[in-house]
Parts: sequence; C-alpha cells; structure tokens
Amino acid sequence: MIIELNKIPTNGLEIDKDITLVKELYENTDILDLKALHIMGNINYDYENNLVLNLEAKGIFILEDAITLDPLEYPFTCEIEEKIENLEESCQNFYEKSKNTLDISEILWENIVLEIPISASNRSSETLALHGEGWELVNENTKKIDPRLAKLNELLKEGKE
Repeated sequence: MIIELNKIPTNGLEIDKDITLVKELYENTDILDLKALHIMGNINYDYENNLVLNLEAKGIFILEDAITLDPLEYPFTCEIEEKIENLEESCQNFYEKSKNTLDISEILWENIVLEIPISASNRSSETLALHGEGWELVNENTKKIDPRLAKLNELLKEGKE
C-alpha cells in the first residue's frame, strides 16, 4: 500500500480500504491465508513534521486447527499507532525519495503478525476422541501423576505438613 507523502493534506489522509498483502510476507508463518483485510484510520504529520499513522486493521487469518489440523478462520483486529521520526533513516527500504512515496505494507505486517495466536482450535473439536491406542490427550483438568513418581509426590506432601 503506497502512500504519496506530498499529497497528504494538512488535516491528514483518511484511509478506508480493503487491501491484499503479498503471500511472501506470511509464507513462513502459521498463516495459511489472510482474507478480508480492511484498513481504516488516518495518516498525518505532527507539529515536528513526523509522519504519524493511526490505523486499525481487521481481517481473518486462516490457520490450522491445533487438534484436527483442519483450516480454521480466526478473526483479528489490531490498532496501529506508529510515529516515523526520520523517514529516510527509519524506513529506507520502504521510502522512495525520488517519488516521495512510502510503502506501508511492511509496517502493517509488523503489527498484524503480533496478532497470530500461538494455537487456535474450533470449539466443536472438543467432541473428538481424546485418547486412542497408546496415546491420550492430557489437559490441565486431567493431570495424572506418573506412577514412577508417585512416591516423590507423597514425600512432597509430607514435607509441606
């Protein structure tokens, strides 16, 4: 998403548009796809002539379900508040001085990537079999003590008394 910096009015540039990020940005992440990415907010200059981005990004991550590995839609929203003080130094890879333009796709991605959950699962997958031959899915509510360590657990309890 390229912004022409010389066309930003004094009251700021309002943004309200759907965008598509290039797949190369998220190909090495847990994201299978990124749908319905919508950016809204404004871009303006502050009193020190620094570029200020106040944006909100909404979209849907397509992730693998942590239990079934099926594709799962995970909606997200993130607030982006960036202040770019020295454009030529801080954004040298995204700023094109000859055209006075700034590509904010990388700035958007840096903020959106923080919204990726560690794991996500569909609530309907709770009805799945949680054990089988030689395996069992254990959660915090069904903790079992290894029988080989049961004696140590008894000693710990005695020490607390």
